[in-house]
Amino acid sequence: NHSGGPGLRGDPVTLALGAQAGSSIFGGLAGSAEAKGEKQRAEINAYIGRTRAIQSDTDARVGLNDELSTMRAALAANGQKQNTGTMALFDELRRQRGRERRVEYGNHMAEVAGWKMAGKNAGAKAKAAMFGGLIKAGSSLFDLYNYKKA
Repeated sequence: NHSGGPGLRGDPVTLALGAQAGSSIFGGLAGSAEAKGEKQRAEINAYIGRTRAIQSDTDARVGLNDELSTMRAALAANGQKQNTGTMALFDELRRQRGRERRVEYGNHMAEVAGWKMAGKNAGAKAKAAMFGGLIKAGSSLFDLYNYKKA
């Protein structure tokens, strides 16, 4: 019977099995912490991406208004009134700039979706690392139990 004696210090098999279990648990904790850090970074990047998308949309709208104002001021300075031709030009400029604005916004939001997915994957990886550490520790603890029982 190996359960008697001076405890854990004098028994190298018990020490080895205990160390294996502890190592597995700490490995799972470390892997989980690293994956949680990845998840947090991905969430921060997604937030930054959303902010960039909103800013680029706002900047594009302001830019369009500036262009239209400049064109109106140029017409007024030359004593010209807006007519069907100039209105068609303004409308075409609005359509083009709107298309560009939507494409840029969509590109930023696609990047955000990628970061969100990376965050979800890192969260799953954190759980798997912790669970994997506990599973590995379980086999060492089972071996230790059987050794002590014998």
